[in-house]
Amino acid sequence: KHREEAAVCNMDSKSSTGCLEDHITCSICQELLKDPVITKCGHDFCRECVCDYWKGKASQSCPICWANSAIPDLITNHTLRNIVDTYKKEGKKPKEESKPVCSQHGEVLILYCVEDQEAICVNCVILKKHKNHEFLSIEEASQKFKEELKNSLKPLQDTHQKIAELKEKYSGNLNNIHDQADKTKKQIKEDFVKLHKFLHKEEKNLLANLKKEKKKKEKMRAMEESIVQDLTSVSKMITDIEQKMDEEDYIFLMRVRNTCHYCSEHLRNLRNTGNNMITEAVCVSSFPLLQQHRSSSIDSSTMTVTLDPNTAHPEITVSEDLTTVSWECRRREDLLDNPDRFDLWPCILGSEGFTSGRHSWVVNVEKQTYWILGVSAESANRKGDIYLNPEDGYWTVQLLQGHYFALTDEGWTQLNQLKTPKKVLVYVDYEVGKVSFSNADDISHIYTFAHKFKHKIFPFFSP
Repeated sequence: KHREEAAVCNMDSKSSTGCLEDHITCSICQELLKDPVITKCGHDFCRECVCDYWKGKASQSCPICWANSAIPDLITNHTLRNIVDTYKKEGKKPKEESKPVCSQHGEVLILYCVEDQEAICVNCVILKKHKNHEFLSIEEASQKFKEELKNSLKPLQDTHQKIAELKEKYSGNLNNIHDQADKTKKQIKEDFVKLHKFLHKEEKNLLANLKKEKKKKEKMRAMEESIVQDLTSVSKMITDIEQKMDEEDYIFLMRVRNTCHYCSEHLRNLRNTGNNMITEAVCVSSFPLLQQHRSSSIDSSTMTVTLDPNTAHPEITVSEDLTTVSWECRRREDLLDNPDRFDLWPCILGSEGFTSGRHSWVVNVEKQTYWILGVSAESANRKGDIYLNPEDGYWTVQLLQGHYFALTDEGWTQLNQLKTPKKVLVYVDYEVGKVSFSNADDISHIYTFAHKFKHKIFPFFSP
């Protein structure tokens, strides 16, 4: 029943359109007629649609007008079938395109005013607004502007071609950069593999030398004990001689020969012992270090250290650009005694600390008679009397009275410098755990500390 009502409704709406497609459309399936048939009442349907519609119904009637009909009464509509076939082959003809009309006069726009650059109708020409203006037909104006756009298109096409060529060029350059980056990355890895092998070998050599140094240190301790014994013996002898000199003259004269002989023998033994100790002390060299050719592997790029005025001792003056420091020996009373400031020793730190990576900087020490350079742990003590050794968080070397020293945990290690450096290169490798000092002019090695850093470290200066 619902299908019947829908068919009637659709047929009524279609019949009102009056177009060809409405007459060749089946009111049941709403598609173009297939094998069209006509009923006794004159309505057209698809044979299959109307037969399906009547299936199972007690009486057969037209789906549109309800007039009695039956399957035997259906007649093939050959004329309508030919129309449908032709329509399918040629397609639906487009409706006539509606032309735009003038908003003022309702007439078709057939002219184009060149001065006012707008489409107008015939009545618009009569008005004073367009009087004595130049006019073109719509077709001529359209063609004119198409030619102008075509001429404008040529430079754009040329620009497009140039941009495309430029893109191709940059793509090629980018590929070359990627290739070069890959090669550089490979070379860096190979270089660092070699460097790691070299450093591992140097580490073994340095540890072996350190073991020898420890043995010499033990020997020197034994010598120190012997010196203490000799010192005690000499002190006792001096006391004995002074007592004998206070005896009566005849008793003194009776014992003087034995006393002089005893003193001579004891003094000779002490001199031999002293010479041996001096010889041993000379043979105990400072800790072997990386030589000049080893130091050449240090990264040549150095950083500029910016000093931290908040850490500066009150007698230290810092330049305006925070890169130069001097000791004025005149204490500034206007500075706050903050926790970061050195209050007894004339020292200062760099503002930037390190927790990883390799860093190096050059310090100008020309014509200086005293200085201390190196690095300091962030947690190192800065108040009162500080101890500049690795155990207390300082890794430094010092120039004092023309002599160079490394301030180690064992004490001051004197360094044999063949050439006085004008500039000192400080190099830090945080991961490897090394602080190295070199002559910046010829890269000759001065000293290297080895330490496994677990804290932040800062450049350290004492002018």
